[in-house]
Amino acid sequence: MHLLLGLRPPQQPLSDAALMLAIRKGEVEPFRQLYRRHYAAVQAYAFQCMAGPLHAQEVTAHVFAGLLQQILAGESLVERRHPGCLRPHLLGNVRTTAITSWHREPETLTPDFRDWVAAGSRWPWGEDGQLALAFERLPVSAQRLLWHSVVDRDAPALTARVTGLAPHAVPDACDQARSALRQARTDLYLERLERQDCREVIRRLTLRTESPPEEEFGAHLRACPACMSVYKDVTRLDRQLEAQLPVRLLGWWTGERYLRAKAAIPVPLNEPAFLARLVERLRADAPAEPAHRPPAPANTASTAPGRHRRDRRPLPSRHSGAAVAVGGFLAGVGVGMLLLTSCQEQPGQQRPPAPAGVTSVDGP
Repeated sequence: MHLLLGLRPPQQPLSDAALMLAIRKGEVEPFRQLYRRHYAAVQAYAFQCMAGPLHAQEVTAHVFAGLLQQILAGESLVERRHPGCLRPHLLGNVRTTAITSWHREPETLTPDFRDWVAAGSRWPWGEDGQLALAFERLPVSAQRLLWHSVVDRDAPALTARVTGLAPHAVPDACDQARSALRQARTDLYLERLERQDCREVIRRLTLRTESPPEEEFGAHLRACPACMSVYKDVTRLDRQLEAQLPVRLLGWWTGERYLRAKAAIPVPLNEPAFLARLVERLRADAPAEPAHRPPAPANTASTAPGRHRRDRRPLPSRHSGAAVAVGGFLAGVGVGMLLLTSCQEQPGQQRPPAPAGVTSVDGP
């Protein structure tokens, strides 16, 4: 019916991985989409680290500019700690930017974050690290689903856009990701259990964690403290994920405060100031077009009526002359954003100002 009426069916949004690939090929619009998807989270996390919206916005701009620089330089996120999972990568960069850039100006940090840094920026010692190791053993697709559905508690529609899944497939995929994490956690325990009967009991019990253990397994658990401890940990894993997983991956985590801030921050419709200035600079540096330009083929010269032409202006490739200026330009992003936000800042305001045009927090 859509085709008979001359309409095109809606296209599935590109996943984060596909957007980053398109950016590397030189497209502008994919970076705008990444920015809108992750802006609220990055800004909210920066607001947990930095004292006041002015410094938080400065860190946010620095982190996104660094992401653009990494992608344009051809750097791969595959070798990093959370391969292909962009959100914890960005939040981790917020934290390290706050520490490395402002550690000599403690008044720019929030009191809680300043105390955490002063104590050595230590990860919590109450958990043995097996949860983080189990998470890192998962496929990238499962990591993304767990982070956005369990940690960030993003809406299913946003989780679908980030992962590239159809919205109706997200709930089942999240359940499968939880099961995969539970199995990875169990496998780590099995590798440490020395007795064969212990390994068999744990393997059988974790196949159905929702049901009470059978009598024969119950007797083993009562007689074996090690297996009982493993069984309790695995069966309580789903309830503990929201509290344990983020601190094991980020170290600094404020939980509900971060989630409330993220929900309150509107996503700007406009592109970030540093990207707008970068595009203008590239346009000014672009060579003039030849006087005699060959005619374009008829089938590519026009756009269907009523359709929005996507911005295909190329970003600089890693070998182009314009790319040489990108590093210096991005180095001045913080100063540019400082001037931009100082014009918007109201005296005594404690929350970042909303941009002129905004949309819902779920964003594209």
